[in-house]
Amino acid sequence: PRRQELCIHNLKESDETGTKEQLREAFIKCAAAETFLLWQNYKKDKENEKPTIKADDDLKEGKIPDEFKRQMFYTFGDYRDLCLNTDISKKVSFIDEAKKKIDAYFGKNPNPDPTEWWDTNGPDIWKGMLCALSYNTEKKGMDHDVRPQLTSTYNYNSIKDELEDFASRPQFLRW
Repeated sequence: PRRQELCIHNLKESDETGTKEQLREAFIKCAAAETFLLWQNYKKDKENEKPTIKADDDLKEGKIPDEFKRQMFYTFGDYRDLCLNTDISKKVSFIDEAKKKIDAYFGKNPNPDPTEWWDTNGPDIWKGMLCALSYNTEKKGMDHDVRPQLTSTYNYNSIKDELEDFASRPQFLRW
């Protein structure tokens, strides 16, 4: 299942969630890593289904396949749930560790509250997810032609309504 291996390493580390900026960076790093790994898995699945289709070709043209964009929406929603304490899988030990760190931050820093914090930082988390798709594994670096295409086409403000509507649905309805 999708949630069994959600990338939350940076959120579990206490030295990476102590300040507002550290928490923001931890969410961005986790969401970007998760997106990168999801993309690698997606490509492998597509190559097994239809070996002649190369998923990277779509990205090089600045297009995220709809099927994968949906996975990104789910992922964005999963991180939102962790932030807003609406995650229903928090009894899973590795999720619980991250949740405790996030709760500890908001317990010490009530302003802004988690909803305001997410509203402010959600766009940067989404951008981190897009940037992860710009990483070229062959060249071991950012593809500077792809990144601007993705970040302009799928800019948070241009898909905000669709993304936030999806992410704000109760988690059990997204599963």
